[in-house]
Amino acid sequence: MENLNSLEEYFVKIYKNYGITSLDFRDNKLEIDDQLIKHMVFASDDFNSEFDNLLEHCLLVYSELQRNFSLKVKRDINNNYFVLVA
Repeated sequence: MENLNSLEEYFVKIYKNYGITSLDFRDNKLEIDDQLIKHMVFASDDFNSEFDNLLEHCLLVYSELQRNFSLKVKRDINNNYFVLVA
């Protein structure tokens, strides 16, 4: 359970820092919506270095689920964050 909490915290951090609200992981490939990429500030080496970590975290989720998945981060009106995996 602790591992799941740390994964959830990681994806919330990615949402807060880079605005990535959803992603798909299919056939060991990370897919981020083009519209999200257009809105991201890519002026950063920060994201470039973080991208490898993002891929590793997606692989951890994949190994836990043993299937492709879509992930969404949502925030409610009380500023609570939820990570939804389908």
